Amino acid sequence: MKKAAVVFLMISLFVAASAWPQPKFEATLERENVSVGNPVYLYLTFYGAQDVDRPQIYEIDGLKVQYVGPSTRTQIVNGRVSQSITFTYLLIPLKEGEFELGPFTTAYGGQPYRTETITLEASTTPGPVQAVTPAPYSGSATVQAQAPDMGDRIFLTMEIPEKTVYVNESAPLIIKVYVNDMGLRDIEYPRVSYEGFSTGEHRQPERRTEVVRGMRYEVLVFTQDLFAIKEGDYALGPAKLSCKMVVRKETPRRSSFFGRSIFDDDFFSSKFGYDTYPIELESNVIPVKILPFPREKKPADFQGAVGDFTMEAHIEPFETKVGDPVVLRMAISGMGNLDTVTAPRVTPGDDFKTYEPQVTKKGGKKIYEQILIPKSDKIKEVPKVSFSFFNPRTGKYETLEKGPFPLKVVEQPLDERKAKMVSMAGIEQMLYPQEELGKDIIYIKEYPGKLARRGSFLYNNLLFWGVQAVPLALFSVFYFNYRKKERILTDRTYARSLKAPRRARAGLAKARAYLDRNEVVPFYDAIFKTLQEYLGNRFDLPKGGVTVAEVEERLGPSGRDEEVLAMLKEVFSMCEMARYASSVPGGEEGKEILGKVRRVIDYMEKVKIK
Repeated sequence: MKKAAVVFLMISLFVAASAWPQPKFEATLERENVSVGNPVYLYLTFYGAQDVDRPQIYEIDGLKVQYVGPSTRTQIVNGRVSQSITFTYLLIPLKEGEFELGPFTTAYGGQPYRTETITLEASTTPGPVQAVTPAPYSGSATVQAQAPDMGDRIFLTMEIPEKTVYVNESAPLIIKVYVNDMGLRDIEYPRVSYEGFSTGEHRQPERRTEVVRGMRYEVLVFTQDLFAIKEGDYALGPAKLSCKMVVRKETPRRSSFFGRSIFDDDFFSSKFGYDTYPIELESNVIPVKILPFPREKKPADFQGAVGDFTMEAHIEPFETKVGDPVVLRMAISGMGNLDTVTAPRVTPGDDFKTYEPQVTKKGGKKIYEQILIPKSDKIKEVPKVSFSFFNPRTGKYETLEKGPFPLKVVEQPLDERKAKMVSMAGIEQMLYPQEELGKDIIYIKEYPGKLARRGSFLYNNLLFWGVQAVPLALFSVFYFNYRKKERILTDRTYARSLKAPRRARAGLAKARAYLDRNEVVPFYDAIFKTLQEYLGNRFDLPKGGVTVAEVEERLGPSGRDEEVLAMLKEVFSMCEMARYASSVPGGEEGKEILGKVRRVIDYMEKVKIK
């Protein structure tokens, strides 16, 4: 019997090992033929595991390579689980020719894996417009077989106001999830293919109720701005969204001697009669045409601004002295893509000394401050300023003008002037304050003053050196603060990283207040926003681009702590469930989540990033 059991166990292990999928590494292209300047996706997929290091792609002459992100996939069919991870790269050929890609290598379980070599052919002849294969989403998707057919009780739609836009024009992309009489969990952000466009950050999803074909639906609305970047005909979508569907079990009614069973009561159905199914929704495809700027009547100062804008401009002060600064403030506001707006055109000529304008963005307004220094008291005005843009509503260029601005310039007073003295030709000029006549005559003194003992020198006095050190210390403090402020103004990454812990402390205090009041959903929402904002500021990432995979990549191999990353994944998962589930845990679990967020932030503050 023992021998038979051993043989049976060995056979079982052999069958299980042969049935288990063997790891493999593959490289594929979205398409193998592309025209010069058009992007194409490269997919490096590892089958059999997900904890695989990202392959490195070295520079290729004539080919621009940009890493998009990873996506993981777990598939469960008839109880059999298979996993994979796909690393996506965006390739843009800059010249005509054939590019040999690979082989690419990675490692898993101490063993190296290598892909086959693939070829990308780039030509100057534009090919036919093709539907775009969507890039994998930087998240995870789980597909479960044998989910029930829901018919029209759940579906996904995608909308865009205009199907014909101009280069640099912005358009909102609206994706809606319609749900009728069922629940959803673990809802991910939609993934959309948008060749020819760049994207802004996802806005906060909105909830609403709509009636479609006589049926009432609960609708979750995702909105994201698209910016057209390249002329041509494109296919936008389809949009895909992964989530878990919660449906009531179809259990047969049981009868008893007295009629209906007590287990058919709604109480038992609501507590124990639900199943969850991971599903993936897919929307329609929208054809979009991106038009180039018209060549006719294009203004000379047009720099690519697209929208419907207004301009304000004024100077401060209206009266000044020669050599003193005058500030010209210009503000551009309106509907359109503010990222394409550049500084209005100013032509002061040789009468003014000018500096580069400083720009700030406040809400829907872009403000420019131009410093002008008058060189002569003969100046009577600051010349007019102009700003040109293309209005997609009218299909025409428009130019806004303000000014000229009256300005009174007077000479510098005598006590503020400098007298120039030149020693010899070719030697730099030296500046001395202008002196009044007679002040340079030194008279013979009748009383010599207080006499000091010879040999008692001031530099031997410690108090003297202490007094001399005070200006040096003040200068050092001033210079340190000046350099810090200068770096904050010029280094966006440093400025965001500097304000990250302060903003995080305020967010955690707000979350703690919600938890003390037992407001669980606002607590998790505050935790999610605080952690998302902190990681975005710490690693200089947009809010929509904050993922655990991106944080892991920025930390690098030397800065990774698996325990901290596990806590980060758990916090994000709990926050997502809290934002979309009908009930979430609070109390002690909320305190535990708060403590984990503090540990994550403390660790991120200590570790060095790439």
